[in-house]
Amino acid sequence: MFNIAVGTTLSPALPALILTGLVLVFWLALNLVTYTFFHADKERAIHGEDRIPERTLLSLALIGGSLGAKVAQKRFRHKTCKQPFGRLLNAIVLLHLGLIALGTYYAVVGANGFWAAKEFAGVWSK
Repeated sequence: MFNIAVGTTLSPALPALILTGLVLVFWLALNLVTYTFFHADKERAIHGEDRIPERTLLSLALIGGSLGAKVAQKRFRHKTCKQPFGRLLNAIVLLHLGLIALGTYYAVVGANGFWAAKEFAGVWSK
């Protein structure tokens, strides 16, 4: 019934694909947590309760939750005028976009990219 790998060899790219999937799941979870923290802070602000420190919100954004932070900021109109918070969050987003661009460059055209073009040349030509 389960003969997935019987008599075949696994692609050398499989570990990279598994790692990519795990990183994607972690990233999505982190963004959901960040979004939830922003929403909770907005609710606390409305009800006059103790707030979540800005340092915590920015730290969540910095470690990978910047998309969730920006979506929550727009959705709940939260901390949109507050400075320097807004500038710091925008700087974090720009940092993440730069890292994504750099990682993509090295993965696709870099001499020793994460997934070398030579490795996939044979896969796509079959």
